[in-house]
Amino acid sequence: MPRLFNSTFEISLRVLLLLDAVRTKGATIDRIAAYDFITTYGSEFGVSSESLHGSNRYNFSELAEKRMQCTAAIKDLVLDGFVSVSRTHSGFLYRITDLGVKYANELSSVYASEYLHTAKKTHRRYKNQSDTSLTEYINEKALHSLRRQIDA
Repeated sequence: MPRLFNSTFEISLRVLLLLDAVRTKGATIDRIAAYDFITTYGSEFGVSSESLHGSNRYNFSELAEKRMQCTAAIKDLVLDGFVSVSRTHSGFLYRITDLGVKYANELSSVYASEYLHTAKKTHRRYKNQSDTSLTEYINEKALHSLRRQIDA
């Protein structure tokens, strides 16, 4: 049965929008996964008033699979010429290509606009944090959320 939500194609579109938001800097896979998580659940992180994927008690359960999903999406985007990859001292860095920018600009749904807007806010807020500290921050939020559920 095909996945309805969080399919590789859907995540590819989000990654493309996210890389458009950080266009000049590019991002590692860890940062892409973290930014996508923060952007889709923006209200949990104070970057939006509502989460694009709604709020429920299982939001943080997606975190474990997020990196693998983003890796599969990026592979397709690189093969299609929408994203370029370069090796750096800290790992692989992914950037949107001109073709990717052109495609991202054609994504004109309300969701795409809100995602891009929230991704830019996410980047402004977290661009100076290391990938490791960003992942640790998300994990701390997940533990805090779990404790709230247990106490409720």
